Amino acid sequence: MATAAFAGVRFVPTAHASYSHNGWDQKHIATIHDNNGPAGGGSGPGTYDEEYCVMSETSAMPVSTIGPFIQQTLTQLSFDIVWDGSADWRVDLWRAPKACNEYSTADRNNIEIEYRIRETWASVCGGDIYACVTSVSPITDATRAHQHYKYMNVHLKREQLAALATTHRARKFINHETGHVLGLRDPVSGAECMYSVMTNDLYAHLGCTATVWHPTTSDFVSVRSIANRAN
Repeated sequence: MATAAFAGVRFVPTAHASYSHNGWDQKHIATIHDNNGPAGGGSGPGTYDEEYCVMSETSAMPVSTIGPFIQQTLTQLSFDIVWDGSADWRVDLWRAPKACNEYSTADRNNIEIEYRIRETWASVCGGDIYACVTSVSPITDATRAHQHYKYMNVHLKREQLAALATTHRARKFINHETGHVLGLRDPVSGAECMYSVMTNDLYAHLGCTATVWHPTTSDFVSVRSIANRAN
């Protein structure tokens, strides 16, 4: 969650971009192209900011444990390794104060991103070993240049988030899946391996060897291009 709408500027060079979706159907959150504050001023998410909530469907990892960890990973570490503030603050992440399933349907529909934790998402993600992101409610971009999505749901397995305090493995999964929310895609071959949280050693079977667990310059370059509608 940003403490000021435009506090901090991340310098991002123009080369070495990660891989993103192109063409008409672009799987990214619709609010990525703009930024604003709340109606009437004050502190809180604006209509073009990204509000997210966290919910857990396993007693082995309650929201009281994983919620603050996700928030820290996305917004509270060093500015150069968090997604918050990307694309000149057009990525402006705010955590909702309650678990996703504690909101009424009407209030929940105002939250753009949900992080959901369960023992397995095999029926959603195509296999028991996977985490994934699902895109919901396609809408046409204001420029009519592409289609993007009003809501994005991040499906994470409890096992992937285990040992929060002792390894960066959990942050690697959180940041990788958040990259999908912002429009970045997985590699399709070893030729696409680079120093990126999207093409790290989670894809060792393709030959990717980077152990990086946080977004990198390549990732920030691509997210800015997506926000600029220039990807």
